[in-house]
Amino acid sequence: MQYSHAEVLFRYEPRIIWECDDAWTYAREPVFRRMPDGSFVCLHYAGGPREPHDENVVLITRSRDDGDTWSEPEVLFDHPHRGVWCTELFVEEGAPCAFVHTLEAASRYCDLHTYRSWTHDSGRTWTEPNSVPGGPCHVSTRQGIVITDGTWLFPVYWQEQVSGFAWERQSDGRSVSPNVTWPFRCGVMRSVDCGRSFTMHGYIRHPEVTLWEPNVAETSDGRLMMLMRAEGTGYLWRSDSCDGGLTWSEPHPSDIPNPSTKLTLLSHDDAIILVNNPNTVKGERRPLEIWVSRDSGATWPTQLKIADVTEGRGVYYPHGHIEAERETLYLACDRSKAHYLLKIPLADFL
Repeated sequence: MQYSHAEVLFRYEPRIIWECDDAWTYAREPVFRRMPDGSFVCLHYAGGPREPHDENVVLITRSRDDGDTWSEPEVLFDHPHRGVWCTELFVEEGAPCAFVHTLEAASRYCDLHTYRSWTHDSGRTWTEPNSVPGGPCHVSTRQGIVITDGTWLFPVYWQEQVSGFAWERQSDGRSVSPNVTWPFRCGVMRSVDCGRSFTMHGYIRHPEVTLWEPNVAETSDGRLMMLMRAEGTGYLWRSDSCDGGLTWSEPHPSDIPNPSTKLTLLSHDDAIILVNNPNTVKGERRPLEIWVSRDSGATWPTQLKIADVTEGRGVYYPHGHIEAERETLYLACDRSKAHYLLKIPLADFL
């Protein structure tokens, strides 16, 4: 069976989390998780005409019926002078926490500030965002995991200033002077005390390729595999760790097509699950597929198309998690103007 909505063709029935309207004309990157009371919370990067923008805010929507219907969006995090962005909801242990970032849009992400906010009532109220303890205060935090020894591990990336200390705004208010060199770098932050403190590890970089938006999964042989968006190369790049994320191998290109966009990487039993747009053309973020590897990412024989478009650049920016007791992958994705939830039975790809 096939389902359609606004030029998107889905293999599974899409639940519309939220569509933009006159009040909110722009939205990106839905980040969602189930709360301790069984409800869902989804955070949306919205506000302003684009990202990054100093009017960016984080909106929240909620569902109490397993994601079938959603509340109207409300502003959760905003700042009087800086754009705000949320990249991860972590709920694996203890109270759920959101990783919240602020930025000055003209500097892109070079002056990014990293915070955490906690909820103790399943998303109804949240604490004031505070700095991440231990020093990782200027990184974009991506989807976290708990590895076998109990360590919390979050892939991160940041812009490093190589030149352009005295950058200046351009007349459009969006960009900086042309003499800046601010390449992205990747790594991880680790916590061995359930989030009370963090340490930074890894300095994954390439002199000619921008590597960012990393995701990490633990393989069945105990290694950590990081896949990264590699701007303009047409493929994801990879780095591995054999010591729980303390050190990482030199990055190298994989044979997984990617049009310079975000991916999601998950593990379940002996399988690694990748959700990605397998397309080598930059900007052509279509189709959206699930790939499965059972040999630590060496091969991906199972490939399931879950969404495509009849026109436009695609359907993209997946963010999801597996609920083993429900035997379901819950996956959010977006088209900038609409955010969707898909419920995909594990039996369809595992």
